[in-house]
Amino acid sequence: METKATYTLEELKEAATEQHLRIEEKDGKYRVVRTLSEKFGLIGVKAGAGYSLNRDGLREFLVFNSVDIGERITDWSKKHEPKLH
Repeated sequence: METKATYTLEELKEAATEQHLRIEEKDGKYRVVRTLSEKFGLIGVKAGAGYSLNRDGLREFLVFNSVDIGERITDWSKKHEPKLH
């Protein structure tokens, strides 16, 4: 059995931002949205209509929709390592 990695909400929000998405929270549940029109305030719900996602559902949606969060986090942390050459 494989153990799933746990990510902070901030890490999940960063992953969503990289996919041009936004995470919204209400009463401890989440939904993922994309802004369709800034001018008219239109959004499209990509996952979690009615704020139905828990943290694991949020992570699964972001992982299975093009960003491998573990790889992204590793790449991000490498940007902050000192250069040794």
